[in-house]
Amino acid sequence: MKPIPLAERVERSGEVALGPDESGNLTTYLIYGRMAPNEAGRRLRPGQGREEIFYLIDGRVRIETARFEEFVCEAGWAVPLPEGSDVWVTNLTAAPVQYVIAGGFTEPVHFLRRVQEAQAAVRQTR
Repeated sequence: MKPIPLAERVERSGEVALGPDESGNLTTYLIYGRMAPNEAGRRLRPGQGREEIFYLIDGRVRIETARFEEFVCEAGWAVPLPEGSDVWVTNLTAAPVQYVIAGGFTEPVHFLRRVQEAQAAVRQTR
């Protein structure tokens, strides 16, 4: 077990993911993100076989879904993101906002098999 400085890495892209390669955990992952003041239209979309929970650390954002839902999310609120959902987030403040997305695989055995196959392929090329 080791600490991982996610905040230092988010500066380059606005979002950084902590996945199985770094965490060693094959069934869950974590995404840390920052949005610039008044940034609009950041797309969040759990992939196939994934479910996520969006947690707003600070600030205030508008969340819009592909199903024409729209609501304001305040700091300290969490929003479940079901598999395959399309969500767009807009920062409603003149300050940066931070969020965390915790995710898990709905089919961990399938995912684990893909990771093991990829690791075996890397070992064979050495």
